[in-house]
Amino acid sequence: MSIKTLAVGTVLIIATLTSDKVGADEIKEAIDSALNHYQKGEYKDAISQLQYATSLLQQQKADNIVNIFPEPLSGWQADQAESQIAGAMMMGGGISANRRYTKDNQSIEIELMVDSPMLQTMLAMFNNPAMITMSGKRLTKINGNNAMYDQNGNNIELIFVVNNNALFTLRGRNTSKQDVEAYAKAIKIDQL
Repeated sequence: MSIKTLAVGTVLIIATLTSDKVGADEIKEAIDSALNHYQKGEYKDAISQLQYATSLLQQQKADNIVNIFPEPLSGWQADQAESQIAGAMMMGGGISANRRYTKDNQSIEIELMVDSPMLQTMLAMFNNPAMITMSGKRLTKINGNNAMYDQNGNNIELIFVVNNNALFTLRGRNTSKQDVEAYAKAIKIDQL
């Protein structure tokens, strides 16, 4: 496959996936520039432009990933969801996002890590339930996904992996297991 075919295919995919017209144009320009530099034998500049296009795509994905967080359940309030792209030195790369929910003195925070090499360690644990129970955690299911559950008084932690590339961690403070599970089940995992 030639770089031109790859670039054209990438632009078509980007145009389809990107809702922000200016962002799509900027990504397309970077890919076109990379192709132009490549054809001139200017490999350093071609690589730089492709890395720039990749960064823009990651930003777009990070901006869109916050839409998977559920709306506050009845009686709860929520902070604005936040996302960020993690550099290779932090969490091995990937995208992270979080949202915090509160009700009186109760709180639940949902953290998400996507496309990080660190997920491989967690996958090994989820694929071996004996490791989970040996660590003192309990097994449960969330929307058909294996989950680890731990409770210390009214503090609860629930961790599960979706599609082998998304790690969700829910931490409830002064709340019930039912509330934490309700938020876990309300996550729009179909939008990953």
